[in-house]
Amino acid sequence: MKWEEVRLGDVLQIKHGWAFKGKYFSDNGKYILLSPGNFFEEGGFRLRENKEKFYLGEFPKDYLLKKDDLIIAMTEQGAGLLGSPALIPENERFLHNQRLGLFHTYNEKIIFKKYLYYLFFTKNIRGLIAGSATGTKVKHTAPKRIYDISIKLPPLKTQKKIAKILSNYDDLIENNLKQIKLLEEKARLTYEEWFLRFRVDGVELEIDSESGLPFGWKTNKFKNVLKFKTGKLNSNAVVENGKYDFYTCAKEIFKTNTFTFDEEVVLLGGNNATGNFSLFYVNGKFDVYQRTYVITSTIFPSVYIYFVIQNYLPFFKNISSGATTKFLTMQILNLMPIVKPSNEILDKFEEKIKPIFDRFLNLNQQNQNLKEARDILLPRLMTGVIEL
Repeated sequence: MKWEEVRLGDVLQIKHGWAFKGKYFSDNGKYILLSPGNFFEEGGFRLRENKEKFYLGEFPKDYLLKKDDLIIAMTEQGAGLLGSPALIPENERFLHNQRLGLFHTYNEKIIFKKYLYYLFFTKNIRGLIAGSATGTKVKHTAPKRIYDISIKLPPLKTQKKIAKILSNYDDLIENNLKQIKLLEEKARLTYEEWFLRFRVDGVELEIDSESGLPFGWKTNKFKNVLKFKTGKLNSNAVVENGKYDFYTCAKEIFKTNTFTFDEEVVLLGGNNATGNFSLFYVNGKFDVYQRTYVITSTIFPSVYIYFVIQNYLPFFKNISSGATTKFLTMQILNLMPIVKPSNEILDKFEEKIKPIFDRFLNLNQQNQNLKEARDILLPRLMTGVIEL
C-alpha cells in the first residue's frame, strides 16, 4: 500500500512541561522530576542511579506522567540528545518537567504511538530537529518546529508490524538487563556474607579478637597490593562502528577500533560531576579514556576487587575533591585499606563468582549485538527499503 506524506503538526500535539520550583527539589521522595538526562542519546528511557531529583512540593496533577506516555527531549543537554524519545515505564512516579515535551494528543487512526516513538530514533528526524533548533551553546527546539516536519507514513497496519519488530529487540535487551541485575545482586550478597559477615557457605569463621578479622586474614593498603593504570587523552578513539569497547568515566560504553588492554580487570571512573563514580568489570580487548583507572592485582581476583571497590563508592563520593567535578586522586586510592582473606577462601570465591560475571558479560555482549541489529533495521523499516 502507498505511503502518504504527512505533516506532523496535522496528526499530533506536543505539550510543554511545568516549571517546577527549585526550593522543593530533594535527593529523595516519591516523585522523580525528569530531565533530558533521563534519555539515552539514541532514544529510550533511563533511570540514573543516585542522580535523580525528587520533588516535594505541590504541582498540577496533569503533569504527573502515566505509563507509556511518550516524551521528547526539547533541550540538548548532551551531544545528540535533542529530539530523543522515551516511553514512561510506570504510573504515578515521574513528573513532566519544562524542558521536555509530551505527545499530548495524536490521531490514532493515522499514526501508531509505538511507531512514532521509533520514528524519533531515526537520523533523518533527529537531523531535521537539530537543523531547525535555536541556541548557540545549548540547542532548543519547540513544538512548532516539530510540527513543520513532513514524513512518509505507511498504513497503520504496517506501522504496527514495524513497531512490533523493533519492540522485540528492545524487549530482549530489557530482559537481559534484568538478568544482569539479578546476577550481580546474587554475587554481591555472596561477597557481603563471606567478607563482611564472615560466614562462608553458612559456616561462621572464628574471629581473632585483636584484629577483628577471621584468623589468618590481614589488612593492607591499595598501593601495596593493587596496580593502577590510566588511559590517554585521545579524542579520536571513539568511532561509530568500532570493534572494541571504549570506557570513559561515564557509565556508557562507546566503541573504538584500537585497544591498549587485553585482560581481566576492574575499571573505576576517576571523575564525575556528582561523585557517583562508575565501576566496570571487564575481560577482553578494550581501551580507556584518561582518568579511568584500570585496576589489576597478582594477589586478588578481579571479582573480589570489584566488590571491594563497590563497597567504597559511597565513601569515595564524600571524600573526592573538586568544586564542579569530583576527582578520585591516587593520593586517596593509595591509602585505602583492603582485607586479604586466606588464599583458600579467595580461590573458592573466585570459583563461585567468576561464572556469574562471565554470564553477565555474555549478556552485555548479546545486548550490544541486539542494538546493532536493531539500529541497522530501523532506518530500512522506516523508509520502506524492507517491505513487510
